[in-house]
Amino acid sequence: MTSTAAGPVLLDDASLHERVRDYVGARAQQVDGCEVALRDGIAHLASLGALERGVYGAQAPEDLTRMCEITGTVALDCMSQAFSLWCHRMAIEYFHQADEDSPARARFLPQLRTGETLGSTSFAAATANFLAGTPLPVTFRREGDHLVVNGRIAWASNLQAPFVSVAAAANEDDPTERVVFAYTEATPGLELGKYPDLLALQATSSTSPAFKDAVVTADDILTYDFEPFVSRVLATFLLIQSSFCWGLATRSLDEAGQQLDGPKQVFAPTYEDLRARLDSVESRVRTLSAHPNREEIEHRALLQLRLDAGRLALESVSLESKLAGGRGYMLHSGTARRLREAAFLPVQSPTEVQLQWLLARSA
Repeated sequence: MTSTAAGPVLLDDASLHERVRDYVGARAQQVDGCEVALRDGIAHLASLGALERGVYGAQAPEDLTRMCEITGTVALDCMSQAFSLWCHRMAIEYFHQADEDSPARARFLPQLRTGETLGSTSFAAATANFLAGTPLPVTFRREGDHLVVNGRIAWASNLQAPFVSVAAAANEDDPTERVVFAYTEATPGLELGKYPDLLALQATSSTSPAFKDAVVTADDILTYDFEPFVSRVLATFLLIQSSFCWGLATRSLDEAGQQLDGPKQVFAPTYEDLRARLDSVESRVRTLSAHPNREEIEHRALLQLRLDAGRLALESVSLESKLAGGRGYMLHSGTARRLREAAFLPVQSPTEVQLQWLLARSA
């Protein structure tokens, strides 16, 4: 990370950095108030060539590093937009990693590339199933030439039509058989509850989709080869998540560092500790994202990075708030918004509980 008079710089592309920050920063307050659609931001990032960097097996490893930088740069100004970007980028990754002859791949990738269709991920339970063998909450059975799917996704975002999301289901008679499939707002048997009121990230169109005898056709299938598929997408999933934590922490520590004067210098040791941890997170994001074979990256290293990055962001925003004083407590201040946004990180899947549990199991 470098810093300029205009603030921290994560992107090694000055022009792209400026264009991303100018756009994202100008609309952050409107996004927080649900006055503008996140879809517009995805389409804008698509126009900048900032959506499809670092696809595994299709592009150079350093392109994923650039995708992480872009995500972190968006998070400097707005976590809602960064989170929406992660959701959309993961949908792009899923369809790229689908079977080559998958009709869903050919159908949805062009729409995702432009932002015409909003990409969503319903893959948290699939990740947990892969890492720890926890049961999938969605099941399927075969009826004729299609699947009948039942169950509930605990949480998914970017569910603003037209959207496409990717989930996994287990055969109700043989849970070792699993399928990765796509669903849209038009999937028969899909029920979308209303968007609940959230502390922050309200604009992300998040809810708990339910499948009640939902019909999934062959055209919706990405793959039945579940474990190799998850192995290909897991590193991207966790590295881009870690990147928006990196961006949020960077912004808060930049704000905090400008206020360490007078009596506030009592927090200087805390600030220096957080800065050292930020350097560690950034170094690991850059090193792991540049790995030539993502399937070979140790799962424990990815999980530890995600845990460390989330904790760092939360503690950095807390320090910023303490140093900002009363003006940071104003409802529409950037500090107050970052406090609300950071509160999401311990409960975002994989949650802090899940991360600690998975790390304890692998110790």
